[in-house]
Amino acid sequence: MEWSRRQLLRAACSLAAAPAVLGQKGKRGKQGARKKAAPAAKPENLVWPLPPEKPRIRYLQSLSGSLDVEPPKKKGFIARLINEDEAVTALSFERPAGIALDSRNRIYVTDTLRGAVFVFDLEGKKLDLLGTEGRGRLTNPLGIAIDSADRVYVSDVRQKLIQVYDPKWELMATIGTAGKERLVNPVGLAVDEARNRLLVVDSQAHKVHALMLDNFAAAGSVGKRGEEDDEFNYPGYVALGKDGTVYVSDTLNFCVKAFDPELKFLRRIGEHGTGVGMFDRPKGVALDSDDNLYVADASFSNVQIFNREGRLLLFIGSFGEGAGSFRLPASVFIDRSNRLLVADQVNRRVQIFQYLGGD
Repeated sequence: MEWSRRQLLRAACSLAAAPAVLGQKGKRGKQGARKKAAPAAKPENLVWPLPPEKPRIRYLQSLSGSLDVEPPKKKGFIARLINEDEAVTALSFERPAGIALDSRNRIYVTDTLRGAVFVFDLEGKKLDLLGTEGRGRLTNPLGIAIDSADRVYVSDVRQKLIQVYDPKWELMATIGTAGKERLVNPVGLAVDEARNRLLVVDSQAHKVHALMLDNFAAAGSVGKRGEEDDEFNYPGYVALGKDGTVYVSDTLNFCVKAFDPELKFLRRIGEHGTGVGMFDRPKGVALDSDDNLYVADASFSNVQIFNREGRLLLFIGSFGEGAGSFRLPASVFIDRSNRLLVADQVNRRVQIFQYLGGD
């Protein structure tokens, strides 16, 4: 994605004011007073940046629970008689956190308060739950990653371990240590199949561990508490670039740190502040097919987008409840089709956007 300086400045300034809504224009009467506003455009017409610039991101939809994929059932006689609200029986998010997709394009979302993973099958119009009973039951799931064989890795912060499920969702392993170190608070996860490893962010240990995928043996780590390049202050999430670069959100150092595949420090992206391209509580990280970096900031209620050199390209969102707005965004995930999924925690939903390309 190569944008001119004019495009960047205009996009940043316009986004600070509001999201773009295609086809919505203000009208004034003879005395210059604004007439009653026209009906708002449909949410699916939300784009970033504002016209007349070329759209780069488009809002698609949001998911909040079973009613988004399963049609509501008709009330029976007894339900109608007692005036039972069918929404009471619908299953919805309490606190969505981590996001991943499997090979069937099913969307997996951890819910830290529900103690489960929501699995949305949009094509089959079905919602399932993972980790709610029996072996492998979850209590406080947060991070999630899925490999090409559809093995599912879920971090559980209360149990201080990672649950590993086979493609049929049977528990196949639990991980509570990284070498000789016990996991303290495992959060963000990423699968690096090119190097046969699982990356685990342990926020309270201020570390990122690499574990072998075949036996979960320790394969290196980086970090301790501090402010230096190879130190962290409550890291949160991790993502991989196409070249194996490891990106970690360092929440209370107010930046994203990039490491090479051997976990050697490369560079910082962002700094603490309220200006464009700065952070206050960076959380989820993800990369699109052009290796642009997306970072959710829980305090700013937006997602900022940077190029490979760490230069801000665009940001989307602001504080609010409408489509394209956020309240405490957490993880972000980008799938093979360049759809951006954002866990919008307080709004109890996952918002889905489409990256339209940078050319």
